[in-house]
Amino acid sequence: RVVEAGMSGEAVSAGGVLAAIGGWRGVLESLLPATVYLVVYVVTQDARLSAIAPLAIAGIAVVWRLVRREPLTAALSGVIGVIVCVAAVMFSGEGSSYFVPGFFINAAWILAHLISLLVGWPVIGLLLGMLRGSLTGWRTIPVLRRAVQWVTVFWIIVFSARLGVQLPLYFADNTGALGVARLVMGIPLFALAVLFTWLLLSRASALVDATDGAVDAAKDNDSRSTSDE
Repeated sequence: RVVEAGMSGEAVSAGGVLAAIGGWRGVLESLLPATVYLVVYVVTQDARLSAIAPLAIAGIAVVWRLVRREPLTAALSGVIGVIVCVAAVMFSGEGSSYFVPGFFINAAWILAHLISLLVGWPVIGLLLGMLRGSLTGWRTIPVLRRAVQWVTVFWIIVFSARLGVQLPLYFADNTGALGVARLVMGIPLFALAVLFTWLLLSRASALVDATDGAVDAAKDNDSRSTSDE
């Protein structure tokens, strides 16, 4: 969504950024399970009991979408994520285990973005290519190539920052601080990355359009000159 908005020249807006991160419902469905888990755990200090609450909330979200006949993709992906987190808690009995799957997810994204950058095919560039109708065309345009490289680097920084802050809290067994860090560095940091991506791709798109316009104007002038001769 944000790559398409940036390349189409759509102006950055709060509503557009909100839509790109899933809208108010998507934000709520993302934040609520971990928030409820953290609150219940802080109150009860019982990891397994605390894990039941977010699972129930994720199930309610699915039922609500079924009743309203809405797409289930987001809700189901959320349920799967919660189930994995709950399974980690049930297996270990440790409160901080709820957040362990997130470490692997962030590490996987770091690896995917880093490898794609090193081989010269950034993930964002592939999305860009699909939107432009050519998977390779963007690589011949320096402005677009640099833009997707910087965007990819920024996403790597985002995922790395999460691990850099949260892993020490996990190893210190500070579940409360870890839960807060997970929430603060979740949707808010994701929204910041979305905003950066949108702004940078919008700028790159404007530069490409300006260059194409100048080239077309030059061709028109050459054609007129040739006709006059």
